[in-house]
Amino acid sequence: MYSINWNELPETENLPNNFRVAVAGKEMGINRIRWVHPTSLPNHTHEDAEQVIMMLEGEIMFTINGEQLHLKPGSVTVVPRSAEHSGESISGEAVFLEVFAPLRIENLHGFLGGASMPKQEG
Repeated sequence: MYSINWNELPETENLPNNFRVAVAGKEMGINRIRWVHPTSLPNHTHEDAEQVIMMLEGEIMFTINGEQLHLKPGSVTVVPRSAEHSGESISGEAVFLEVFAPLRIENLHGFLGGASMPKQEG
């Protein structure tokens, strides 16, 4: 199989109001992320992968190594390996794609090795 519709795959809630649909090849993974306001992504790093974010709908605030970015449809952002990053919804709903290279297997539905996102405090 080389192709599938996003809507045929399960969507998981990984943090409150932060939803993911994941697809993977052998070497890279792509996720459709949907944030429903209010949601926040705590500061964290990915030591194992580089990440690209491509905004499709809505707007979010995203911080990479202390630099705050206002992402909106059409924004493409690279998060280097090991860069500290976090994010927050602004209003309504935001949808974006994120690509990881190499693949982060823990993003796939059915992975049993532990959470891929940091737990929110408080």
